[in-house]
Amino acid sequence: MLDCLMTIKRTVDPTLAFRYSCGHGMCGSDAVSINGTPNLLCTATLRDWAKRPASPAAGMTDDEGFRHTGEPACEPGSADDADDACAGNGSLGVIELGPLPGFPVQRDLIADIDPMLDQIRRLRPYLEASGTLATTKDGKVDVFEYLQRPDQLARYEQLSNCIACGVCEGSCPVFAGGDAFIGPAALIWASRFINDSRDTQSMARMDAIDTADGVAACQSVRACTRQCPRGIDVGEEMWQIVAKVRER
Repeated sequence: MLDCLMTIKRTVDPTLAFRYSCGHGMCGSDAVSINGTPNLLCTATLRDWAKRPASPAAGMTDDEGFRHTGEPACEPGSADDADDACAGNGSLGVIELGPLPGFPVQRDLIADIDPMLDQIRRLRPYLEASGTLATTKDGKVDVFEYLQRPDQLARYEQLSNCIACGVCEGSCPVFAGGDAFIGPAALIWASRFINDSRDTQSMARMDAIDTADGVAACQSVRACTRQCPRGIDVGEEMWQIVAKVRER
């Protein structure tokens, strides 16, 4: 999808505005709405998202009352898509692009994600460890690191893959609907450090999200999980952090 927009910008409309950076699904800067669903331009493909006009299936009648016989029309994304008979005039169909839902629009496909980043910053997205250094028997600093067991790392390792693209926020009906909610991205970042055994501020972090616009605003719809480009089960993590905050 990103390649198509680049071609349009270079050959058709140089004023078209959209944001991108790495082009490989790692930076998260090119999140938009594709056919109403938040996703990254650089990982979305035409085959997956093109909406071909519906064709009458075999045995069905069209708008003029004619009954169609023969093989059913092939479905988008099927192996028959490349077949000329299935493709009709060769057009892949229509793709509707828009800015990421739930954020102010700056221009064309560019949404202002600063509100999301501000919420993440508000929750101090960095490690706050004890500062105790490992020392030798002589009292000299041995190594400046905080050791963890594999099981401790596993509690937050997947969460640390979040790239703050905003796809989960645009998918959330509460956040995108305009309700007062800090959003799933901010809660994921909070959960990442709450689950880190090296962090000493877990209770303070849970206090910070135990607010009316924090975990209390999450309605557990789990729409935030569906399109996460990093494979984070955001909905499950929301459930876990809500339970942890309420049980503390």
